[in-house]
Amino acid sequence: MSLVVKLEDDLGERSEWVMLHAVIPTNSDGSFPLLSGIDPFGKTVFNHLQMQEFLREWEKVKDRVRDESQMEAWEKVKHMAETCRHDRDLYLRFVGN
Repeated sequence: MSLVVKLEDDLGERSEWVMLHAVIPTNSDGSFPLLSGIDPFGKTVFNHLQMQEFLREWEKVKDRVRDESQMEAWEKVKHMAETCRHDRDLYLRFVGN
């Protein structure tokens, strides 16, 4: 599954984004309540209030990273999530194909 992950403000004008491949768990994986809820074919948005739990789950999925490009994308998403956690006007958006 490939997703575009964006860090956006209310107007969608923030320009940070990354393409993420095969790191997100499937919808049936109950050990990742937030991440398994990401729609692989639609849009899923998280806010600053969800970032603490998101980051906990994100650390766990690091084991799914298999190559350097996935690691770079994983690190970029982690950085965007940390930025989002500290700014209530930002959102982390996942867009499926």
